Amino acid sequence: MKRTSLRRRLIAIVLLSEFALAAGMSAATLLFTWREQMRGFDQMVRGRADSLLGAVHDAEDPGDNVAVNAGALDLRSSDFWMAQDARGPVLAHSPLWIAKSERLFPSGDQPHDLTVDSQRLRGLVLRGVRQIDADDTSPGIARPVIIFYAAPLAPVYVAMRRTAEFLALASLLLLAVTAGALRFFLRRGLAPLESLGRAAEQLTPQQPRFHAPESAHQTEELAALAAALESSTERLEEAFRQQQVFVHDAAHELKTAVTIIKSSLQLLSSRPRSAREYARGLESCLADCARMEELVQRMLQLARFERGPAGAGERCDAADVARDVAAQMERLAEIRQVAIAVHAPSTAEIPLAEDACASLLANLMLNAVQHTPPGGTVTTSITSAAIMTLEVRDSGNGIAPEDLPHLFERFWRGDRSRTRSTGGAGLGLSICKAIVDSCAGEIAVASQLGQGTIVTVKLPSTPAQHAVPEPSRAGEPAIR
Repeated sequence: MKRTSLRRRLIAIVLLSEFALAAGMSAATLLFTWREQMRGFDQMVRGRADSLLGAVHDAEDPGDNVAVNAGALDLRSSDFWMAQDARGPVLAHSPLWIAKSERLFPSGDQPHDLTVDSQRLRGLVLRGVRQIDADDTSPGIARPVIIFYAAPLAPVYVAMRRTAEFLALASLLLLAVTAGALRFFLRRGLAPLESLGRAAEQLTPQQPRFHAPESAHQTEELAALAAALESSTERLEEAFRQQQVFVHDAAHELKTAVTIIKSSLQLLSSRPRSAREYARGLESCLADCARMEELVQRMLQLARFERGPAGAGERCDAADVARDVAAQMERLAEIRQVAIAVHAPSTAEIPLAEDACASLLANLMLNAVQHTPPGGTVTTSITSAAIMTLEVRDSGNGIAPEDLPHLFERFWRGDRSRTRSTGGAGLGLSICKAIVDSCAGEIAVASQLGQGTIVTVKLPSTPAQHAVPEPSRAGEPAIR
């Protein structure tokens, strides 16, 4: 994939914007200059035509004619003009004048463009009257005169070209200066971003913690990104730490189970034994293998639930699942002389796969049954509302306050002496938390020594399902 430069993009955007602005300003300046040049040029042409009209004088002949003294005027040799008596005779004309050229001039007295021999000119028609033989006693004879006057526009074009060249040169110089300034200031302005990138390059699996440079924290636009990166890598570091702890603890648990099996086999093979002794030894090894198999299964189950949502898009009836799980544990509860009860509405639908819901309830009920003394009770209550509440309450010995913060840690057991008697590996509550987290729920444990434990799970439910829990008959601990 082709890499792009943010600095080059910003410079290009600014330069293009400045170029468009300079082009617009130059066009406006040229238009204004053109109009001013043409206004001044028109005044110049009209002034020269007036001067030519002023040069008309008495011809001092018997016919009282008029004549033009063109030599007394400072007229440009490139100008195109003719003075004509209104009665028809041509009084004078410029060396460049061509016969019948008066037809090229407009009929009005306003300046207009015209073309003579491929040359662009600007001209007008001036109509005036000269008084002949005027004195103090007589106004004289009025002689109408027509002046055709035009001047080439080449000087205007030259001035406009010079103005355009100046504006183009000034714009290019401004763009060059702007590009250099942008490069300098962008390099300084993007320095915190570059330092943030260099700091991110230092991340390794051995050092996953990210520390943003102080310049990134002091930059308003980068402060949020720097904080997010630090928070994310902090969680990543914690995840790596938990993974390392998990692998270490799993290896320790598996090593312990393998050591027990190996010790049992070594003990059996240490001397000749009877068939009954061999049978008891193999029985013990099989029991240890079963515990190791259960440990592996729980580890795989925990990894599956932590990998992603438990049954994304699936739903199940938590009330039915709770009744099924309680029925499966009824035999264990009878052996331990513990009463099990389920209080739930007819339906309680949650966005969770049925196997995940069954694992959640089975782990919670199993923990409660295993840690409740004979004669105690384990009650599972489900309340269906916008947030479904699932509560597992037991009348056991409770949990010490210092143990409560560690309950959801993997392979953690408050009383390790119970491990082999209960078959626990310290993964049950970790699995429960992984399942609850996968569907954006909450799980909490409240306990008091000597009074029992309450595990509360809150899961999202459908707003339409607000079924009323079935009432339990007095004194009946049976499963509902």
